[in-house]
Amino acid sequence: MPELHILIFQFVMSVISASIIPAQGELIMFALLASGKYTDWLLLTVACGGTFLGVSINWVLGRYLSKFQNEKWFPVKGAYIEKAKALFDKHGRAALLLAGIPLIGDPITIVAGALKVNFGFYLVTAGLSKCARYGLVFLIYMGIV
Repeated sequence: MPELHILIFQFVMSVISASIIPAQGELIMFALLASGKYTDWLLLTVACGGTFLGVSINWVLGRYLSKFQNEKWFPVKGAYIEKAKALFDKHGRAALLLAGIPLIGDPITIVAGALKVNFGFYLVTAGLSKCARYGLVFLIYMGIV
């Protein structure tokens, strides 16, 4: 498969983009789609797979590293975590539907781990929410949106 290295690159960028590390996996996917050299549905599938791994990392970070949230090196600032907790207090698990929104999505996923939200429910909800961003990029590329 001549595009294996590109698929691996897209997967890694999707994992990074879905985790708390700032990256733009969606832009990379759009550029790869626009080049016309790669299988479009395969890029979308790999991007969504990477997204599910990335949100899993966030849940684990929230679950096991939240006790370090006041440390200088902790990647999510306390103000964002407090906003995410307020969203959970107000809307409960439905707040995970906002996981795909830039800036507020990552703290929500960290808080979900810290609050020990059921991992299966979390993975489906947060994963699909973040994966929807790749779906939107795909629809834009296809000229549907």
